Amino acid sequence: MKVKIILTIFTFTLFLAFGYTAYAENLYDSYKDVTEDDLKNSIILSPESSMAFINGQKVSAVQPIVKEGKTLVPLRFISEGFGAKVEYHTKSQAITIKHANKTITLKIGENNITINGKSSEMDVAASIYNNATYIPLRDIGEAFNKKIVYLKKTEFQPYSLIIIRDINATAIENSNVIRAAELLYKGKSIVYSDRFMAVVKENGHLFISNNFYSFEPFVYQELIEDKNSVRLGDIWFDTDMGHFYLDYAYNTTRESILYRVDGEVITRVAIEKAPIKAVKTYLNDVYYLTRYERGLLDAHETTNLKSATFNDGQWFSDYLGKPGYYYGFDTLGKAYDWQINDNGITTFGYLRSGDLSSEERKKTFGYYTIELKGQDHELVTP
Repeated sequence: MKVKIILTIFTFTLFLAFGYTAYAENLYDSYKDVTEDDLKNSIILSPESSMAFINGQKVSAVQPIVKEGKTLVPLRFISEGFGAKVEYHTKSQAITIKHANKTITLKIGENNITINGKSSEMDVAASIYNNATYIPLRDIGEAFNKKIVYLKKTEFQPYSLIIIRDINATAIENSNVIRAAELLYKGKSIVYSDRFMAVVKENGHLFISNNFYSFEPFVYQELIEDKNSVRLGDIWFDTDMGHFYLDYAYNTTRESILYRVDGEVITRVAIEKAPIKAVKTYLNDVYYLTRYERGLLDAHETTNLKSATFNDGQWFSDYLGKPGYYYGFDTLGKAYDWQINDNGITTFGYLRSGDLSSEERKKTFGYYTIELKGQDHELVTP
């Protein structure tokens, strides 16, 4: 009875984790591979939009403007976005900004800007447009000691993007982070995105893209084996725990990425440098086999059989069996079935690592039962 209660509680926890849909509008919720800390003290704006991101959070913005080839940005919006205190003196039309250990002063209609008593001249005078004070983009960056990145509008990028960030906060400039921001600027509902792919919802349907530009339907498709072709990605696995999707980062890292797809809730299960060739589930864990074409990576400390467990909102994977062993395939690449039960995983295996002769390696051939947790196995039949 106690085991059943624990299992019920854990299953309910998984339901809470996977059983509802929420469309994120904050950048760090929309894109898995960037955090709140990565986006702290940053602002993203666009001259083509009244939307912005402050510290990754979507907000209504005062739009930047372009005058005579110069990009001008709203002084108060950016200053207060960085937590500064802004004082406007109506009679003198002077502005005082206090932020950390800095005091910045300037006047409407004048090019001069003073930072902690040191004066310099801006390319364009501080001016008022639409009841907001604007100054040149470059000068606001220097005033707050920020890095300025300006991405101009292109055929594929309908919005110019202005990034104002801390000098060392480079994560925000990852190309796919920028593309995720562009999708939000376009009003897309991002269901999931990371450095490998993006999934959006339109008209009640899901669409996927590996480049964040060209999208196609994201629906389960039964895998039809074809001996004449090799597929590394865009593969679905149907298991007792639902659907899993295998992506392959062909144009970048050449890694295999396994996702669990529960309706409109997508979670990343594992990233592997070797192709993932088979996926099964047992109870609430995921098990998968990778296939190494050119030897076992880190053979002295791992295997090609992995398990993944969901904990605290994330999947964590580890290898199973004895280091150096290769399970589920023989030396000619033939695939063997593998069965999972309470006693472990039973399949063909052999010792692939080490400087062994062909005869010595053959002596390790056999069917093994591998522990569901841990790094050990037992030879069942040679």
